[in-house]
Amino acid sequence: CSYGYSDMSCAYGCSAGACAGCGTVGGKETISAGYRHTCGLRTDGTAACWGYNDWGQASPPSGSFTQVSAGYLHTCGVRSDGTAACWGLNDGGQATPPSGSFTQVSAGNYHTCGVRSDCTAACWGNNSNGQASPPSGSFTQVGAGFYYTCGLRTDGTAACWGRNVWGEGSPPSDSFTQLSVGDTHNCGVRSDGTAACWGANFYGQATPPSGSFTQLSAGGVHTCGLHTDGTAACWGPNDYGQRSPPSGSFTQVNAGESYTCGLRTDGTAACWGRNTYGQATPPAGVTFMP
Repeated sequence: CSYGYSDMSCAYGCSAGACAGCGTVGGKETISAGYRHTCGLRTDGTAACWGYNDWGQASPPSGSFTQVSAGYLHTCGVRSDGTAACWGLNDGGQATPPSGSFTQVSAGNYHTCGVRSDCTAACWGNNSNGQASPPSGSFTQVGAGFYYTCGLRTDGTAACWGRNVWGEGSPPSDSFTQLSVGDTHNCGVRSDGTAACWGANFYGQATPPSGSFTQLSAGGVHTCGLHTDGTAACWGPNDYGQRSPPSGSFTQVNAGESYTCGLRTDGTAACWGRNTYGQATPPAGVTFMP
C-alpha cells in the first residue's frame, strides 16, 4: 500500500495501523486555501503562508512538514516526525494538538481533527455540536468543516459527526476514494471516478458536473476538482472568479473561502478568486511539494 496521486484506491488496501503509507490528494494537502490565508509546502518540506495574518495563521513555525491545512483563523500541519503543529487563533484550543503521531490533519473553523498513525480519529477545539467527538473505527482521512467533521473510513465509506442543518452530516452510502469537507457541504470521488456531493446547495456547490475526477475540494460555497487529464473544473458561485480556473494541468486543487489555489505540474502555485488580503497571490519563484 503506497501513497501516490495516481493510486486513488489506496484506502482499500490499508490495514489498521498502515495509514502512514496511505492517503489521497484531498487528505494530504501540500497547498491549502483557508478563509483568507493560504499555506503550502516547499519542496524541502518547509511551510510558506500568505494572506491575512492578524492571528499569526500565516506565520508558520520552522521545520519540515509532510502536510498542511489552512482553516478559518488557524493552520495545522503534520511534521516530518509525525507530530502535529498548529499556529494562529487558539481561543478554543483548536491550535493545541494532542501529543502522538499523525498521518493527516484538517483545520476547520474553531476545531481541528486528524488521523493518528493507528488510523483512529482525534479532534480538539470547540465541541459545541459534537464536531470534536469522532466515532470509533479506522480512518484514512478526516475533514473539519463549520461545526461538523467528516471522515473517510478504511472501507471507503464516509462518516460525519457534529452539526447537520443542511444535510452536511448525512453522507450517501457510496464507496469513496477521496473526501473533501467545506463549510456546509462535502464532496467525494466515488470508486468509479464520478463526483458526489451533499449538504447545502444554495449556489449549486453540491451539484457536480459529469465526468471522471481524481480529486475534489469543497470550499466555502463553491467546489473545484481535477479531471483525469489534470484540468481543473469548478462549480458554485463566481462572484470573485473563484469558479473560473486558468487553463493548464494541475496536480492538486484546493478551494478556500471565495478563492481557489492549485499546484501546476511544474510545482508552481496558481490562485484565482477573491484576493482582498493577498490570499490569492502566491509567492513568486517558489516551487511546492506535489
